[in-house]
Amino acid sequence: MLGRAVRRLRPDGVYLSSRDGDLRDRGVAEQLLRSIRPGRILHLAGVVGGVKANAADNARFLEENILINTAVLSAARQLRIPRLTAMLSSCAFPMFADRPTTEADVQNAMPYDGNAGYAYAKRMLDLHVGLAAKEAGLMWNSLTPVTMYGPHDSFDLESGHVVGALIRRCHDARTHGTAFTVWGTGRAIRQFVYVDDVARLALGALSGGWGSGTTIVTPDEGVSIAHLARTIGRVMNYSGPIVFDDTKPEGMLVKRLRSTTFDERFPGHRFTSLTDGLTEAVRWFLSREVGRSQYHPESSMCGHS
Repeated sequence: MLGRAVRRLRPDGVYLSSRDGDLRDRGVAEQLLRSIRPGRILHLAGVVGGVKANAADNARFLEENILINTAVLSAARQLRIPRLTAMLSSCAFPMFADRPTTEADVQNAMPYDGNAGYAYAKRMLDLHVGLAAKEAGLMWNSLTPVTMYGPHDSFDLESGHVVGALIRRCHDARTHGTAFTVWGTGRAIRQFVYVDDVARLALGALSGGWGSGTTIVTPDEGVSIAHLARTIGRVMNYSGPIVFDDTKPEGMLVKRLRSTTFDERFPGHRFTSLTDGLTEAVRWFLSREVGRSQYHPESSMCGHS
């Protein structure tokens, strides 16, 4: 999802995927980078999955992501690539009941056990970026977006994240004339960021004048799942009932990150509003996933607020 958004903004870049080589192998990574000789690298490669996949395969997510990150960064350091921006994940951070999590917490306390493998691989990535930047004098940094959504998201009920899964549930409810059912009470607070915002900021980070260290990317203090579900229903012109099933799990009540460096590093950035971002995500879902539909999202263009 993020790689495609970056490609829309910078079609002139060189884009690699697993089809170009196994990036778990340092020799392959080094050969690819030697053949391209990039001046900048945006490192998005990784083995990813939803909540169920992480919980069922924690060891593999740890092993394969550490191999990928080590191979890519080692090869880039060997070739002294001057600029690199890596993508962390909010799940690498611990969450606190009494305060928001900040960049200073990335190596503190335990992450959530259900995705510990992926989380610790991202923590190692953060450490590797910092050590390489310090020792080799390279302008390397990282970004940590909260949960992303938008075109090319997964809308699968089993593997998708919350926005994609709720869009699918709302569509199914409207199609079949049933209730739009949401897991949990709806009170849980989560943070979401539109993927194109992260793509723009990632490209900006590649040109940034700061050294190592990550920057949390979040547009606000979070919204309730109830507000998210109602906004999705409004965007999709769904007028039926929304049912919150409190027999289903909803996880930690509040997950909130706050950046202490974002405003300094990205002054004046205006995030896409939740309604506008969801409008674009729904439009893509309807056109690509389920074909043309007789109903359309309320808004016609993606804007900023």
